[in-house]
Amino acid sequence: MITPPLVLVAIEHATDVEPTLGVALDVARARSADVHVLELVPHRAAHVDHRGLNRFEPSHGPGTSIGARVGSIVRSADAYGVRVRKVRLRGTPEHAIPAYAQLHQATLLVIERNYGSSRFWRNGRTASEVARRSPVPVLVLPNRQARDRGLRELRRILTPVDFSVASAVALRTAVDLSRRHDARVTVLHALQDVPRHMVFSGSQAWRIVRQLPARMEAVAERLRRRAALLGAHDVETEVVTGDADSAIVRIAKRRDADLIVMGMANRSWFDRVAFGSTLRRLLPRATVPVLIVPVVAGAHAWPDSGGDDLRSPSRFRSSSTVPFHSGTSAKYEALAIT
Repeated sequence: MITPPLVLVAIEHATDVEPTLGVALDVARARSADVHVLELVPHRAAHVDHRGLNRFEPSHGPGTSIGARVGSIVRSADAYGVRVRKVRLRGTPEHAIPAYAQLHQATLLVIERNYGSSRFWRNGRTASEVARRSPVPVLVLPNRQARDRGLRELRRILTPVDFSVASAVALRTAVDLSRRHDARVTVLHALQDVPRHMVFSGSQAWRIVRQLPARMEAVAERLRRRAALLGAHDVETEVVTGDADSAIVRIAKRRDADLIVMGMANRSWFDRVAFGSTLRRLLPRATVPVLIVPVVAGAHAWPDSGGDDLRSPSRFRSSSTVPFHSGTSAKYEALAIT
């Protein structure tokens, strides 16, 4: 028996339930996938409602209102031709949700960026931690923008590249999406070692002013070569200075991007504390969806030689094709080096 693809969607009190669940249903309909609606319930055993769409039992406390909101939406799922289950999990989101995704071989997790945050202080910390631990691609939706404007057809995709393996896989995914949607890809690199306050005297100031444009052009050419190795010969490049998260937000707005694609490498707790997390700083500020692709060994450098190995399908594993937008199919690939 062939198991249908599975799309997960995580909801709770901080989630804009309607647009978040609507995206998951659109994804599932185009892919003929099932949907599991995940709700974390403290100090209770996991429970799966197998009885269909219209029987979401209320739980005590905050879960009651959430269950009512979900039930009112999924009653239309029959028209979508989508099977929906409500799943209650016990534990913390950053542990329970990735574990469920792994055990059930999910294709995609849809989560709203404010998931798990306080009613009084919305932030992307929990969504960032879930995405960091997830074994499957995670689509993080910005709350207000997703509700008010909706997901647009993919026309422009932005992907940051820091010349790591994680960013190589992100670029490969972006290139694949661009082919399917006839979209433009913008590749972004942020130079980190340029002095923030260039208050220098004489020759030192002149040397920085003179060398920086040439250095930025060299990096841009390097980005174009890497993209060409993946079969993309007409990408747009942006090389900027400053923090990566600020650069991503700024360039996404300038280029009117519809989607940001990022590769996620495994990092130690000390590394995140000592050097910070670009993803955690980005999510609260992003105004478009962010697709986060987990990459095994993603922290390793993307070598100058042998980069064309990325074109070989045998070097990667990919998940099934899933849609990004109602009426528009796209391929989110959960790629991992074999």
